[in-house]
Amino acid sequence: MNKKHFSKFLLTCLAVVAALGASAQQKLTYEYVVRDGKPLKMDVYVPTVQDEHRPCMIFAFGGGFVSGSRNDTAQVNPVVRWAEKHGFVLVALDYRLGLKGAGNFTIASGIQKFRNAIDMAAEDLLACTDYILKNLLKTPQFTINPQYIVTLGSSAGAITALQADYMLGNRFGSAQALPDDFRYAGVMSFAGAIFSDKGNIKYRVQPPAPTLFCHGTDDHLVTYKQIQVFNLGLFGSNTLARRFEKFDYPYMIRRYKGVAHEAAAAYVRDTHAIDEFIDDYVFKGRKLQQDITIQDPDIPYFAWARYRVRDLKKMGQ
Repeated sequence: MNKKHFSKFLLTCLAVVAALGASAQQKLTYEYVVRDGKPLKMDVYVPTVQDEHRPCMIFAFGGGFVSGSRNDTAQVNPVVRWAEKHGFVLVALDYRLGLKGAGNFTIASGIQKFRNAIDMAAEDLLACTDYILKNLLKTPQFTINPQYIVTLGSSAGAITALQADYMLGNRFGSAQALPDDFRYAGVMSFAGAIFSDKGNIKYRVQPPAPTLFCHGTDDHLVTYKQIQVFNLGLFGSNTLARRFEKFDYPYMIRRYKGVAHEAAAAYVRDTHAIDEFIDDYVFKGRKLQQDITIQDPDIPYFAWARYRVRDLKKMGQ
């Protein structure tokens, strides 16, 4: 074998080894809670080499509370690759889809259904967190440090992540089952919002986790600003960032100028923002407040990003 052929052979071998190493990443599946007689499961991806901080990321998929699952490879695989690269244990969970099959509804009933869907998903995320704390902190395969549990969500998953932290900060509902001293080390929201029936967002028991808000300024599916009628409101990233600034909570907001709901998928391509946020806000514990406006003509266009809330009725049928 001449030198040229040997080099090609060596490169091929290295590629095969790399591929085998990637496929060797272990995936474990657990049933974390039973809702309405049906089990909800989560997949735990174990990194080949775990970060020394023993962190864990919980990923909540998007889909308008009508579709999606932990097996949605288009959404989950980019996070799996990121977690493997950085040595994070990754948990991808299923949660109840409260608007699936909802069909036609009035404005009043639609608000109630939407509120219920958000609450159900957030309760499931909190139940998943509770399961991790009670069962997965120390296992033969990996160790999770409860001080470094972060969440990442896209669209409906981002709403779920923000809402769960809001419930935790006020000890609403199922958040009471978690230890009194527990809080997420960070929340990363890609086109998310918080629903409140108590007016402006307030954290009365404990402050929110440091939060990364990523949102398109022209998003009409998950509002970038806020929609409020009396005490009922959906508060988007722009409004939440102002609240965080007012009360001196750590946050980073990335405003995608002129972008609609495409920002929900920004976690796939803007991984440097996730890296920076976790390094500064989670591991180093820096109390930063950063406001960044991004004008990127290369952000991919998606037809679903132009949906409005009324379109969820069609999706749910």
